[in-house]
Amino acid sequence: MKKLIIIGYDGTIADTSPGILYCMNTTANAMGYTPVHHDALYGVIGVSLEQGFMSLYGMKEDEIEYAMNNYSKLYSIKGEEMFLIYDGIEESLRRLKESGCKLAIVTQKNAKFINNMLGVYKTIGEQFDIVCATDVDIDMEKSDMLLKVCEELGISVEDSIFIGDSYVDALAAQEVGMDFAAALYGWGFRSREDVKDYPCALCINSAAELFKKISERN
Repeated sequence: MKKLIIIGYDGTIADTSPGILYCMNTTANAMGYTPVHHDALYGVIGVSLEQGFMSLYGMKEDEIEYAMNNYSKLYSIKGEEMFLIYDGIEESLRRLKESGCKLAIVTQKNAKFINNMLGVYKTIGEQFDIVCATDVDIDMEKSDMLLKVCEELGISVEDSIFIGDSYVDALAAQEVGMDFAAALYGWGFRSREDVKDYPCALCINSAAELFKKISERN
């Protein structure tokens, strides 16, 4: 089995779509844009917030800074509380940890938000050896975050695997030469057909089968 299992957060550990949709729609509506339906988030969660506003509402570049600032304020007040942990993820993480693996989270979500969320589910948060997220003055590419986690834990890229639910995750793993596992239950990939254009070691259909798939593959 791989020595290091790196996992995304949105769409892999937790369904954060309710809070994201609320904050994006509230912001867009206040700016005169029509709110979108929940299903519109497929393929959008996981990309940058800037890209999300542009693709969902057709916002202009000079509107993005205001939208992003307003979104962040709303998210800190209410959005970060609107999420659900996927069924079976806690058991999968526990079994991976018991098998001797190191566990890490790599996410471009703000560190304050992710730490608050993990604080709600402490039995999940305590499974991780490191959490790599963005901060106010730090906006790292996801590929750089993968390398940072490997370096800090002293485990090679070859001995690691990244589990994520979007093409952004797949490309980040590909860029650093890391094995990638596609989570098909999140808000990015929805089927094996969606993954066919990316190097992918395996597909995971639910959080409950995550441990089984990872242990069998390795």
